Amino acid sequence: MKIKISLIITVLSLLHLYCSDIQISRNSVLKELNLTADSIKKDKRYIYKLDNKTVGKNGYFYIIRTDAKISYHPSKALLNYDFSRDPFVQRILKERNGCLSFNANGVRRYIFFTEIDLSEILCLTIGSLEFTGPVYECNKNVEESE
Repeated sequence: MKIKISLIITVLSLLHLYCSDIQISRNSVLKELNLTADSIKKDKRYIYKLDNKTVGKNGYFYIIRTDAKISYHPSKALLNYDFSRDPFVQRILKERNGCLSFNANGVRRYIFFTEIDLSEILCLTIGSLEFTGPVYECNKNVEESE
């Protein structure tokens, strides 16, 4: 009987965890971004682990080279795609570390980014609805700043 109750409590806890709207903070995103960048700096093979790595429900990583081409993205169709004309990529390449926002299909999304080395920048894109509060330093929409 104790085992059944324990199992039921565990299952209910897991269901609550996976079904609830888990929100994250700016600090947790920055921590995860920096830990991931450090892992890639130590061993480039860590990039292969990014396929299964998310932040929050839908946050995902990708890597932009300084020539504005994508060297890693979970959507393999974007590999080596040239984003040099896109305002958000131009700003990422100029600033190299920071965050910005843009609107996609009516939803504000944040891009946090940091240098891996002189030739690549690690980016993390995540929807604003996943945050516990506003991310003031990212609230300037990239389209509005051009």
